[in-house]
Amino acid sequence: MRKLVCVAIGSAMALSAQAHDKIGEKDGLTGYGFLGVSTSLMETNTTATIGGTDVGDRRIGSLTRSPDSQGYGGLVPAFNLTYTFAGSRTQIFGGTELEDFLSQDSTFGLGVRQGAGSLGNLRVSLLAGTRSEVWQDPYVVNASRRKTDRKSSGVRLGWEHILESDFAVTLSNRKIKLDDELSGTALGLTAAQSKLLVREGNQKKADLSYRWMPNANHVLIPTISVIDYDLDGEAMAMKGTQLELNYAYLGLQDWELIASGLVGSLESNKTNPIYGKKQELDRMGVSLGATYKEPFGLKDWKASATLNYGQEDSNIDFYNTRIKSLTVGMLYSF
Repeated sequence: MRKLVCVAIGSAMALSAQAHDKIGEKDGLTGYGFLGVSTSLMETNTTATIGGTDVGDRRIGSLTRSPDSQGYGGLVPAFNLTYTFAGSRTQIFGGTELEDFLSQDSTFGLGVRQGAGSLGNLRVSLLAGTRSEVWQDPYVVNASRRKTDRKSSGVRLGWEHILESDFAVTLSNRKIKLDDELSGTALGLTAAQSKLLVREGNQKKADLSYRWMPNANHVLIPTISVIDYDLDGEAMAMKGTQLELNYAYLGLQDWELIASGLVGSLESNKTNPIYGKKQELDRMGVSLGATYKEPFGLKDWKASATLNYGQEDSNIDFYNTRIKSLTVGMLYSF
């Protein structure tokens, strides 16, 4: 569910931009910065901290129950910067992006976009995951679980404005590494069984999107995605598809309204050695947001508020995930 929060934070600008698929005609720096605060409720048995904030219980009493709810809050920064070389039709860009709303998995990207005439725009960027921690062994019961760093890095390729159309294709591949991967150790599993639970490996995703603007007041961006969590532990590896729709209404003088939603499903490759069945996962999420232009007369500023809800329902209750969040903040664009 990677774009729900990003859409809500920055998309009033991104969705309303004219000539969204063209390289700028002037040299210079453009972008936006956002700073907000959020309050969230999260249910997860596998994630320990996000940005240094605890989001999961250190101690659990069962491997067959859904996780308890954990409340937390914090600052929400986001930004995107682009420098344009108009003569060569080249842009250098960098910024943050939420890869997956449910896990709150976000990245920093730095890349290059190149205009290629009637072919469209080609882009490539390097990705680095922001700070998060998971449990060394999530399956420890009635004892304190220990945290370990989760790191990610990878590359993203894109083809925008394909053959002068409003279609775009994006391919992403990230390598996931844990400092200490000890899944299943506390249960006395065999080496072969523990190997099935390894969470390291590659996360791959392919997106096909279309930007439709029937008139000046409406923008719709449907996206279909193919997801492949090609993890080393075959019981944790999953494949599936996802449908997403982002919508912005721009017909009000001072307000921009944004709504996003997605549904998807994933299925694991091998039987989980703890639960004796393959995991099947259904995902859904919704986001509602509003921005108010030039609050208090502040030129190029927007005040923003966003309400998000997402869930992953698994046929194995232990892996169920829920998140609810409210974010308010200020966005400056230039």
